[in-house]
Amino acid sequence: MAHVYARPHHMLQTEEEVLDIVEDDPSTSTREIARQVKDRTIQFLNVGVGKTMVLSMDRWVGKVAVVTGASSGIGAAIAEQLVEEGLEVVALARRKERLDQLAKKLEGKKGKLYPIKTDVSKEEDILNAFKWIKENLGPVHVLVNNAGIVGNTNLSDGDSNVWRNIINVNVLGLSIATREAVRDMKANNVDGHIIHINSVVGHQLINAPNLNVYPATKYAVTALAETLRLELNSTKSKIKITSLSPGLVDTELIPDDYKQLDIFQKAFNDKAVLDPQDIADGVVYALSTPPHVQYFVVIIYVLRNTMVLSMDRWVGKAAVVTGASSGIGAAIAEQLVEEGLKVVGLARRKERLDQLAKKLEDGDSNVWRNIINVNVLGLSIATREAVRDMKANNVDGHIIHINSIVGHQLINAPDLNVYPATKYAVTALAETLRLELNSAKSKIKITSLSPGLVDTEIIREDIKNLEIVQKAYTEKAILDPRDIADGVIYALSTPPHVQIQELTIRTVIEFF
Repeated sequence: MAHVYARPHHMLQTEEEVLDIVEDDPSTSTREIARQVKDRTIQFLNVGVGKTMVLSMDRWVGKVAVVTGASSGIGAAIAEQLVEEGLEVVALARRKERLDQLAKKLEGKKGKLYPIKTDVSKEEDILNAFKWIKENLGPVHVLVNNAGIVGNTNLSDGDSNVWRNIINVNVLGLSIATREAVRDMKANNVDGHIIHINSVVGHQLINAPNLNVYPATKYAVTALAETLRLELNSTKSKIKITSLSPGLVDTELIPDDYKQLDIFQKAFNDKAVLDPQDIADGVVYALSTPPHVQYFVVIIYVLRNTMVLSMDRWVGKAAVVTGASSGIGAAIAEQLVEEGLKVVGLARRKERLDQLAKKLEDGDSNVWRNIINVNVLGLSIATREAVRDMKANNVDGHIIHINSIVGHQLINAPDLNVYPATKYAVTALAETLRLELNSAKSKIKITSLSPGLVDTEIIREDIKNLEIVQKAYTEKAILDPRDIADGVIYALSTPPHVQIQELTIRTVIEFF
């Protein structure tokens, strides 16, 4: 039987308090512990929290999906997975014979694959493909922009024709296909989904030779995804956009001379390489979220081969959830208990963050100190103790930081004072820990999960009274704590070799 070990605490701000809690032996029964805590925690133990995020591909069955670069690797894996899920998949690529082979392989499946020879570097080819879809299949519901190329040259004295080809495919071709898909969705009132297959080098550079303009094109994809999201949001469109950024994937995209480099050979020898199916499963998960939830940024790393999502290895294991008395923490704790974990819930009982109403220019330094102690120092201490315990017991565990979108970009809201700074710090702490663990070849995972506006008690009353926030509530452009809990389950469900580094969860329509 799974249990919640609910233990109140006043504030995660002193090392001694955290150590006392972590070292406690939670052997007391749940009922006995519940008697010792406040009503809020008892209610959390016995009452469900909000609506549940049901993951389902049902609404896409029989609908049209377009996958570019579908002749091999990631694109082929995505196309095959979507056909198995029942979609009518239009596969675009230059190598028509490869597409025909894939179509034959998928005969008799729930969906169907339609191969169309298309050079994504040529606008006319893209336009002709969408014209064929319109005349023969009907509205586009899903577009997966997977086509991408690299080229063996450098920046200092490189071949401009190679650069031009990379840019034409990775940036211009992606933009044209996206435009055509969005036009078609809007014309047919389809709340569709655009997925850009990006790369980790669209967020941070790696030290590898002859990358030339490739990272620049992936940084461009990162910006294009956010620009499109803002465009769609400004028109209250419910079309979704997801940027999915994998690390090194074993595909034909990797040039042979790259594979001869020591760093790449080491990655392949240590099996520190993702499989195309891992990325296909990430696409299916993003598509499976309900209409109001948008997984905007998903970064997938390998830790050390089909990706099977499963919580089985965590059943009966201990999990610690801080801030678990309400809101996101309560939803996460409840969901983990339902999955069979022994959850130690840490909370401050009835204390609130109403003190956040002080401005930076004349703010109360004690309030700032309290926020920093909880959001940064307390998190760091709890993380240190968890990692120490995992290492001491040879546990390949998982650390998840509940971050925020304001840990990546600021919003125009009053009196946030040091709160965004602490979330930027959490972003850095997650990446710093990942690099530390990676350098030690540890298989402990770290995930930063960054939601947008969530309906929790942490939202101050004065913030709720703001016109923009009231509008978000009226338009239901606000996440439920269970949406975040389901994101935690997704990250935990990935197999040992796959790490969701950053997961950004937004509502489809936003007002910030």
